[in-house]
Amino acid sequence: MSTTTLAQKKIQMGDPRVFLDTLESLGLLTEPVGEILGRDEIAEFFQAQKTSRKKKSLTAEERLGQYNEDLCDARVWKEKSRSGGLGYDNIQCSSKKVNGCLCKKHFKMQEEGALWTGLITESRPENPIHPTAGPDRTPMSKMWSTDKDGNEVVKEKKTRKSSEPKKKKEPKKKDEKEEGEMTLSIEELMKLIDEKKEEEKKEEEKKEEKKEEEKKKEEKKEEEKKKEEKKEEEEEIEAILDEEDAETITVDGVEYQMDPDDHRLIHAETFEEVGVWDTETEKIIFDEDYEHP
Repeated sequence: MSTTTLAQKKIQMGDPRVFLDTLESLGLLTEPVGEILGRDEIAEFFQAQKTSRKKKSLTAEERLGQYNEDLCDARVWKEKSRSGGLGYDNIQCSSKKVNGCLCKKHFKMQEEGALWTGLITESRPENPIHPTAGPDRTPMSKMWSTDKDGNEVVKEKKTRKSSEPKKKKEPKKKDEKEEGEMTLSIEELMKLIDEKKEEEKKEEEKKEEKKEEEKKKEEKKEEEKKKEEKKEEEEEIEAILDEEDAETITVDGVEYQMDPDDHRLIHAETFEEVGVWDTETEKIIFDEDYEHP
């Protein structure tokens, strides 16, 4: 560790002004304290290091059945781990109440008739339908992890249909030749050659068909992977929007949710990440890949 770094760390432990005032009172300084602090090479030693502590959020399991009268009364959808898509029915929104018993987001959803999970203070909707969870953001039916009596629901796993065993091809019987039989004629020999070529052609076509099937499987697997990544991204963004410390910023009539840790902005309606909020200029620095309307 350099002498400069060591001195900087030690000075930062106390008040730099008090430190210099003490030196001045002892007659150890040749210049006034104000002039010393005004020098760039001296001021860098007294820069306070900013520290940020990220608030630890409770897990979905830790929030089960917990009710806080100061928070939004909306029930939020949280998927139960390893349940095959089943959700908890007793998790309260963690945002503060703004409009009556709801936060700003869920109040707007209620006005639009899109509060599909209902209120935590009321009975749950037995057939919840997410308005944008389906393909191309279409409505999609959801299921709770417990039935109406509180019993755990186990989702049946889809079983693959077993394919019928392939029939073994019987080996072709070679024509038995009698002893002393004459050799093949030219016509017979040409016929055998043509049959051999036809077999090779069919084998080649089968190989091409197999390659095409493998290609389609890979494309389908890649497409499913992208869908899963997109779903995880949307769930992550939705979780950020549900956090009680998320701040709402309105620019040109458009509302955004800001993460207080890194000032990242998320569009309140589309849930897209758009960029970073510049606290000095109070303007949005849009991401390069975001298509700003």
